[in-house]
Amino acid sequence: MNSRTSRTQMLYTLGFLFFLISSFASFFTGVKVGADKTEAKYAQLTGHKSGEEFSGSYQQQDLVTFYHNVFLPYREFKRSWNEQVDSLARSSDARQNAATLKNLGILADKQYDKVTQDSLFTNSPLLYDSQLNILKSLTLFSQASGKVTAGSSGAEAAKLLRSDNFTASAVKFGLLAQKNFYDAMLKWGAKTNPAIPGQAAGQKTISFIQWKKMPLLLKNATIADIMLNRGIYAGYDPQDITAKIDDMIYSGTASSLGLNDIQSSVNLLISTGAVQQQDFIKWREQYYGKEVMPQLPFFYE
Repeated sequence: MNSRTSRTQMLYTLGFLFFLISSFASFFTGVKVGADKTEAKYAQLTGHKSGEEFSGSYQQQDLVTFYHNVFLPYREFKRSWNEQVDSLARSSDARQNAATLKNLGILADKQYDKVTQDSLFTNSPLLYDSQLNILKSLTLFSQASGKVTAGSSGAEAAKLLRSDNFTASAVKFGLLAQKNFYDAMLKWGAKTNPAIPGQAAGQKTISFIQWKKMPLLLKNATIADIMLNRGIYAGYDPQDITAKIDDMIYSGTASSLGLNDIQSSVNLLISTGAVQQQDFIKWREQYYGKEVMPQLPFFYE
C-alpha cells in the first residue's frame, strides 16, 4: 500500500515538474520569438546589420536626429505607461480598467510606428542598437498589455501587468536602449574633448572623490548603467539622478546622511522617491555651466 502511494506521489511530482518546465519554456520562447521577429524586421528595413564605428560615427547631428525620431517618442511612451499603470492601480472601475489596458497596447503600437518612420542609424552602432532595443521593448509592452484581463480591481491588474515576464523583458530592453544612447553621447564627447573617456569603466562602487572628477557625460552614462542593472524604469532621465546626487554632495546632505559612494546614494534616492523629472534643469546652471554636452533639448528645455 505504501509502495503504491509513494509511486503515485512520485508520478504526481514528476508531472508537476514537467508542467513547470513546459510553462517556463513556453514563456521564454514567446519573449524570444517576439524580440527576434522585431530584430529581423529591423534588419530588413536597414538592409544590413549595424556596421563598425568609423571617424564619422556619433556626430552631433546623429544624436539630435536620434533624439527627435527615436528617443523622444519612447520617452513619451515610458512616461505615459508609468502614469497610466499608476492610475490603473488606483481604479475600481472594471470598464475603465479594460480601456486602460487596451490603450496601453495601442500606445505601444503607435510609438513603434513613430520610431520606425525615419532615420536608421547604421553608421553609429550604439544608436543602431538603441533603436533596435526600443523597438523590441515596445513590441513586448504591446504583447504584455494584451495578456492581462481587467477586473474591478485595478490594483490586481496593475500588479499582474508589472510582474508579467513580457513586461520585465520590455523594461530591460528599454533600459538597455537608454544605456546605448548615453554611451553614444559619451562617444561623441570623447571626439569633442580628449579629456572625456570614450566609455564608462563599469566600476561596482564609485566613491564621491572619483565621482567629482568625472565629466557630466561619464556620470550620465554611469547612471544609465546603474538604472539598467537595477531595473529603474521611471519618467525621469539619468541626468536627473546625476544632478540630484551632485546637489546632495555639494550641499553637504550626503555627508550628513553618512553616504560616501554613488551606489548607496542611488539606493536612497530611488527608495525615497526623491528624484523628479527636470531635476537636471533645476541645477544645470549651478553645476554644469562649463560641461560639454550635445545640443539635445532635454539638457536645455
